Amino acid sequence: MITRFACTFIFLLSAGVALAQPLQRTLYARVRVGQVTIDGKLNEKVWADAPIATSFTQNAPHPGAPSVERTAVSILYDDEAVYIGAMLYERDADSILKQLSPRDDFENSATDAFGVTFDTYYDRQNATQFVVTAAGVQADGIVKFDNVDRSWNAAWYSRVAYTDSGWSVEMKIPYSALRFPKKDIQLWGVNFLRIIRRYRERSYWNKVDPAVQNVIGQSGRLDSVNNIKAPIRLALLPYMSAYAQNYDNENSGSINGGLDIKYGINEGFTLDMTLIPDFGQTRFDNRVLNLSAIEVRYDERRYFFTEGVDLFNKNDLFYSRRVGGTPVEAFRPYSELSAGEVVESNPANTRLYNAFKISGRNRSRTGIGVFNAVSAPSRAVVRDTVTGIERSVETSPLTNYNVLVVDQALRNNSYISFINTNVTRAGKVYDADVSALLFRFADKANRYGVTGSTDVSQLFRTGNTDVGYRALLNVGKQSGNYTWSLNSKLITDKFNPNDLGYLDRNNIMSLLYYNTYNTYKPFGRINTTYNKIGLEYYRSYAPDAFMKSAMHGNHVITFTSFHTVGAYWDAQPGVMYDYLEPRSPGRFYRLPANNMAGGFVSSDYRRRFALDLEASKRWFGSSPRQVFYWSVSPRYRFSDKLSAVYSFWSEDKANDVGFVKRIDDSVFLGTRKLHTMVNSLTTSYIFNSTMSLKLDARHYWSQAEYSDYGFLEQDGTLAATTYNTDHNINYNSFNVFMNFVWQFRPGSEMSVVYQNSIYSSGSTLVPDYGTDLRQTLQAPQSNSLSLKIIYFLDYQTMSRMFHPREGAQG
Repeated sequence: MITRFACTFIFLLSAGVALAQPLQRTLYARVRVGQVTIDGKLNEKVWADAPIATSFTQNAPHPGAPSVERTAVSILYDDEAVYIGAMLYERDADSILKQLSPRDDFENSATDAFGVTFDTYYDRQNATQFVVTAAGVQADGIVKFDNVDRSWNAAWYSRVAYTDSGWSVEMKIPYSALRFPKKDIQLWGVNFLRIIRRYRERSYWNKVDPAVQNVIGQSGRLDSVNNIKAPIRLALLPYMSAYAQNYDNENSGSINGGLDIKYGINEGFTLDMTLIPDFGQTRFDNRVLNLSAIEVRYDERRYFFTEGVDLFNKNDLFYSRRVGGTPVEAFRPYSELSAGEVVESNPANTRLYNAFKISGRNRSRTGIGVFNAVSAPSRAVVRDTVTGIERSVETSPLTNYNVLVVDQALRNNSYISFINTNVTRAGKVYDADVSALLFRFADKANRYGVTGSTDVSQLFRTGNTDVGYRALLNVGKQSGNYTWSLNSKLITDKFNPNDLGYLDRNNIMSLLYYNTYNTYKPFGRINTTYNKIGLEYYRSYAPDAFMKSAMHGNHVITFTSFHTVGAYWDAQPGVMYDYLEPRSPGRFYRLPANNMAGGFVSSDYRRRFALDLEASKRWFGSSPRQVFYWSVSPRYRFSDKLSAVYSFWSEDKANDVGFVKRIDDSVFLGTRKLHTMVNSLTTSYIFNSTMSLKLDARHYWSQAEYSDYGFLEQDGTLAATTYNTDHNINYNSFNVFMNFVWQFRPGSEMSVVYQNSIYSSGSTLVPDYGTDLRQTLQAPQSNSLSLKIIYFLDYQTMSRMFHPREGAQG
């Protein structure tokens, strides 16, 4: 019998003969002499004299093969910036794909692209990427191993031009957009990327093997960048905004102003600060009906909290939606109501006073990040309906949020990190503190590795402290066609990082084993395949008891036509003991053995019309309980400027069983029919590479119809009960978001946003979609129109105003 100590295991790893490391190529940069105009034409003499990087190698669809088309790239630099000039040759210049897209959103567009990645500290793990599409659209991001964070935006210059031989691009990346060590002789990692969309080709200057993890570790070297100095990195982003809002025929409006500051403390570290935060243009959440015991995790949409936070995203200990989020005692006013009192108002979110973050990496490859924010107290208003007297109830005190991260990059794609999060509240409300140590160690060939972490959480309450622990360990083969991993997890019942982080559940132990076999080189009509099979075993921590075991698989084939099909399945052969749904410590509900199977089809996105289809079904043995899901999503590209994507999905859960009420020690569950439908439409019209209009519309409809209720016995079965309270619910979320963005100069933009939102919930079930939609549109709704202008003003720009000199023209 596996006990709680089964989640801590000892392994013996024999690597055998290590794979030979791929040859690393070197490019020599040239000092810029004379003026360079960033117009994409490469007609200055300095480009002709610069060393050239050529002979790109495919990463897909034919890994290791030469690129179908020739590419030539050169790099120049001066005291202000680094310059990239690239000629992307084409046998047929008319075949260049150049669909316009919003900034940072080119991956699924029918466009060719060129990019450069700089690993300025040469730690083989962290890099900065800059991409320009054939339509002239910019994209940039922070890269960690294989993951790109496109929320990061820098101010840089680029232009493209077209010739009979293909297309060309010039880029000017100011040093203010880069961080690099303070030394006379620089050694940077560099790689160049080319995407030829009509071939689905992705090629690199320094070979990147898709079977090897860590694309940054497979970069080339950039030499001869000498005697450059980090500039004074000071940028001011003043903004002005105006808002008009109508809710249920009540109008309101405001005019606001504020300032964001970016300051380079030294060559490696940057301070980001927002003074008088303004998040008025943050789009509404796509809310859902949540009947489960697990909190819904919504995306962060506030720019300050999405830009440049890659260093803080470790172990889900920093979930920025907690900052300025729901007050910690939001439900207190309702629990303290006296006879005749009602809650007149209760703010759904707290207001931020200010926030700042400091992040960077030093020449020892040590990354350090500090985040701090302060939110104002929040109060609800309670009114006596008889006397009219109002009183206030504090729902959140003055609160300080703090995050500290230290991340040390090691050799062989390894690292060790420490993170601490702390929430300190004024008054008697509890405080919270979480610390974690994370690590990753890999062999020199990056074939085998071990990752893990240990966390401790502390909730400081009056008179006592709740202490919880989490331990994660993963060991496996991570490169090659065949990979495997063995994962162990232990989370105690009192581990709780959710004052500033996110954890879907605690009180669990698991042991997971996965086998994956992928093919990357085409054979016959098949281009690539992906196959994964896993075994899973779960136990409750307290009490130490079996929960479930499962086996599942996922299989995907992409054909040479670039149509993709996939199948997935899941088998839980024995009884499952659900310790989460009863929402009472130590209690569980027994579910019968069940199985699931599904599949999908996705056509080639290069074509004007593409279609995605998916369906799955889960059944529970002889039980009438089942789940059926299906979806359809067509997309159409009307032109290189106009495109639309429609999505519809439906899920029906028959004879589902879920928690409805707890009275003292008695737990009641209900048998219900759940029906959910979602319609969404996304359209975009891109005027040019700096101006776009996007519309998102979504209607979410979900209802739960209860047919029976049961009393939960100690053995996990349901017994008949007289409990018969109506828990039916009909829920709707309807959102429209329209956004016009004009980037009128690098780092500066004007945005106009229109939003409409309707949220309705009731116990009366609606028989059909048409009736539900009509009723939803008649419900109270919020409409808002806003204008915001942000102007990017950096030290170099201000300096050139007063001291003009010859240089590159952006």
